[in-house]
Amino acid sequence: MTSQRFVGLDGIKGFALIAIMLYHCRQGMLPGGFYGVDVFFTVSGFLTAVSLFRSLARTGSVDLARYLPKRAVRLYPAIVAMVPIIVSLAWLFDHDMLVAIRDQVITVALGCYNWYAIASGQSYFDQMNPQVFRHLWFVGVLMQFYIVVPLIAWLMWRIRRSCFVLLIPVGLAAVSSLLMCVLYQPGGDPTRVYFGTDTHATGLLLGVALAWLVTGAERTQTHGEAQSHAPRTIQSANMEQLSQQLPQSTEPPAPSLVPVTPATLPPASNTGRLVGGRVWNAVMPLLAFISLIVLIALAINGKQDDFAFRGGIQLASVLAVLLIAGTISAESWMQDLMVFKPLAALGTYSYGIYLWHWPLWIAVTALAPAFITSSGTRVLVFTCILTAVAATVSWLAVERPAASHSLLDVVLPWRGNAFRIAIVDVILVASIFGCAQGIIHAPAKTAMQYQLEQQARELEATQQRTGNLLRHPAPAPPKPKHVMPAGRDITAVGDSVMLASSTGLSAVFPDIMTDASVSRSIMVAPQILQDYEHAGTLRQWVVVGLGTNSTITGDQLDGLRKIIGPDRVLVLVTAHGDRTWIPEANQAMSDYAQAHKDDVVLADWNAAVSADTAILASDGIHPSLDSDLYAQTIKSSIEQWIAAGH
Repeated sequence: MTSQRFVGLDGIKGFALIAIMLYHCRQGMLPGGFYGVDVFFTVSGFLTAVSLFRSLARTGSVDLARYLPKRAVRLYPAIVAMVPIIVSLAWLFDHDMLVAIRDQVITVALGCYNWYAIASGQSYFDQMNPQVFRHLWFVGVLMQFYIVVPLIAWLMWRIRRSCFVLLIPVGLAAVSSLLMCVLYQPGGDPTRVYFGTDTHATGLLLGVALAWLVTGAERTQTHGEAQSHAPRTIQSANMEQLSQQLPQSTEPPAPSLVPVTPATLPPASNTGRLVGGRVWNAVMPLLAFISLIVLIALAINGKQDDFAFRGGIQLASVLAVLLIAGTISAESWMQDLMVFKPLAALGTYSYGIYLWHWPLWIAVTALAPAFITSSGTRVLVFTCILTAVAATVSWLAVERPAASHSLLDVVLPWRGNAFRIAIVDVILVASIFGCAQGIIHAPAKTAMQYQLEQQARELEATQQRTGNLLRHPAPAPPKPKHVMPAGRDITAVGDSVMLASSTGLSAVFPDIMTDASVSRSIMVAPQILQDYEHAGTLRQWVVVGLGTNSTITGDQLDGLRKIIGPDRVLVLVTAHGDRTWIPEANQAMSDYAQAHKDDVVLADWNAAVSADTAILASDGIHPSLDSDLYAQTIKSSIEQWIAAGH
């Protein structure tokens, strides 16, 4: 028998992979790309359960002795190849990537990185200091699911004649969805519910339910009866029409982000008879196409908001079920779209591409300022090229030999190309040495974190020397005279970008009162300004730079303006970075300044630094500590505002 793969699934995975990569690397281009993960989860649950249900139909057992090693061989060789190489590169070129690397390597190896990230307070949605293996939370969830799903499949098999059998996966999916909704805290960090296996299992479990329906004929019909109405697989499809033929060989199928191959059994089941063959085959492709359009719309317009975690992720999982069912159904016209070769190739090799793209993006972004514009499209293109090369080499040199024979065949010259094995051994030994060095010499914090902490200490010392932190009463501010303020006239409240620019602020505006700290958002600004106002130390010009870490609304700006009163001038500083909320925050500040021209100034830091990204650190957000561009942007904006007669 030959291995069978459902027609069209590679194309589905290709779409999802594009969404995930753009979300990771250029979040502003596809802010809802994280929904692609739920498509992959659904495909993974479907394929894994199909394999188990077929094993149960054939032998009455899930055959754990075969099942678990097979899953391990699909997942681990690529990880074992990638992790030491990335750590070695980080040790050689960028020690910031080594922060917390030991714990990352250990938890990735144990398949529990997602829970480590939750326990250590990492945020998937905060890319200020991204950890190099953070994307492997997905693999951790898959590993944990692979351990649990045989029990679910066995229980379903035990009550297979009951009309309530689907309540097991569907009920568990409902419980997972409910947990996500209940544990999610609006306005808080959603990492717990996003990384949690218990809260993010909806797609996996709905995939199990779909697999039960698809394999129904194999439990009730003979081989000939089932085949006449089966969904098309790669083996049963018209190869000329699809322009896609699998070689009849013993080599394993190429890896995907869902590293599972259905069992080698007779063709899949009679989905057509579930609702009547003609009706099913006519309606399901249309539903699949509509589901694809809605998923694309979610990827384009989605946000990390209440909707995403209280319905959006669950909706994406249901849409993924419809997309799969309508694509694999017999003679579905959706298959013609999903077998488009470039798209299908992405899906076929999606696992290796997924493993390599994120750490390579971090590395290229960190090193890019030395030779190319770090925030440009060229960084993304270069990352894609390196990812394609790394994934291809990993597949040819490590994953395929391991899946064809064993892990030992990757490193020992028992059979196969001795030259390939020698190259693999050299790279493996060198990367293990580099990985060990990286773990031993890993810093506790990134260079930018150390610099910001030092900057905060120096800023506090400066403010204490000048008496600004002693909160000496300030004279009641007169009506603005529309003259350029001196530093003694300005109170500045901001986040880590302002903190990094505090030296430049003090140089351009001597005696300025700067109150800046890491990870601040607009939500803390009212209390800070109220404290200064009540102490009588709030100055006439109030600079607010708090758009980096959260969105900003007009109501929030109204609140700040009410606190500072009508006799002071509010200066709003836009933010810069590839975060989904930053364009919204900048637009809100721009609109607000336009609507309140008489007492609000817009300092467009985003435009200024976009024209000179060379001053930015490797994170693409913070300016170098010796730069005064932030301060000069504020100064020139105030000068232009005054010159305009305000």
